[in-house]
Amino acid sequence: MSQNLRNYVTAIYGFDAVIRRVPDDRWSSPSPCEGWSARDVVLHQIGVFDGVAAMARSGELARPVTPDDVDDLVAAWTTSRDGLLESLDQPDVLRRSGSYWFGASTIDDLLGIVVYDPLAHTWDVATAVGVDHHCSPEVAAAALVTIGELAPMLRDYGLIGEPTPETDDADTVSRFLALVGRDPAR
Repeated sequence: MSQNLRNYVTAIYGFDAVIRRVPDDRWSSPSPCEGWSARDVVLHQIGVFDGVAAMARSGELARPVTPDDVDDLVAAWTTSRDGLLESLDQPDVLRRSGSYWFGASTIDDLLGIVVYDPLAHTWDVATAVGVDHHCSPEVAAAALVTIGELAPMLRDYGLIGEPTPETDDADTVSRFLALVGRDPAR
């Protein structure tokens, strides 16, 4: 298992841990993603995970498609999570190459880039509904390196926000959140 896959799986399960603790009456709570509720963030993440799974299975570019007619959000999330993990648990899948969302890369390299999404959205949902995020400092450190290099392009695509100020004593997770446009002091 590559380090990128380890980090991505850690981020997946961090997101899962938050989803499982959301009180039923908090899904409509506004998230730090402007105009999105906690439910909207989960639907977005389902679309992204389904897109990554499709690319892992086929080797072809797949666009994330956010579902819009989900009755049982946690069940839909669980199905998406399990499908993604199954798609990544195939021989040689990490070496599969293609022209994916950020250009030519392997699935392994793609995971190293897109790990920022479940990591940031774990914090978004947790903040929206008032539960602890428990984001991994190790995954945040890896994402800081990768996203730090790609931040201008990701901002141009509207995938991350403008950086927010960080304090001199900011921990790794807070530095990552500031880089992707979140206010960790929130």
